[in-house]
Amino acid sequence: MAIKNIQTAHLVHDLKNPANIIETGARCLLEKQSRYGELNSKQEKVIQRMLRSAMKIKNLANSMLEVDMATRGITRITECCLTDVIKSALMEVFDLVDPSVSEALEHANTFQRLREVLGARDVFLEAEETKISRPIRTDETKLCLVITNLLSNALKFRQRCIFLKCSMDGDSIRVSVRDDGPGIPESYHQQIFDQYFQCIQVEDFPVRGHGLGLAGAQALVEALGGRLYLCKADRGAEFVVEFSSCANE
Repeated sequence: MAIKNIQTAHLVHDLKNPANIIETGARCLLEKQSRYGELNSKQEKVIQRMLRSAMKIKNLANSMLEVDMATRGITRITECCLTDVIKSALMEVFDLVDPSVSEALEHANTFQRLREVLGARDVFLEAEETKISRPIRTDETKLCLVITNLLSNALKFRQRCIFLKCSMDGDSIRVSVRDDGPGIPESYHQQIFDQYFQCIQVEDFPVRGHGLGLAGAQALVEALGGRLYLCKADRGAEFVVEFSSCANE
């Protein structure tokens, strides 16, 4: 999956330049109305959509570069906290579908408040605060991208609820994301992580995009020395990430 063509890699970098310009312009129009003129509610909604789209382009470009580095074995190991990674992933997912939830998550200063904000949106977080608040050593950016990908899929295909479970046993870390949607037919379980793979449309099972997301997420997890797999679930789809905190250098 590596970006072998250097011109393609440059193109991915270059995609961020116009996205940055659009983002800056949209933010100026929204946040500096005394300077650029007042907006009515319809105009604000249009510009907010422009802003979210520009941010999505930037996120996609950054994701492609991270996946490319992952396939080359390049990681940036730092000390971080799993709670913060989970929170960042949730904020990024909701920022594109419901910015008010993303803002509420940003201001959730306690673990209990974080769970309350999520519960109000039928996202249920199960974890021991004392364990997931411990410092770990990993590539925070890659881990956040993986969890963001899984949460985004779950949010898209759920009927109502998402179940996010985090556990730690020594240096071993496990994060699972389950939705209550139509699930993935067992006949596709071995292929779901293949690059460009698409499920054929079957009853109650939507076609899942261009198929790069899970393949990229798997490459990121493997770069962390872990594994990403699909569990058999009574309902919906459950993806599990398992990896270990790196030893201190």
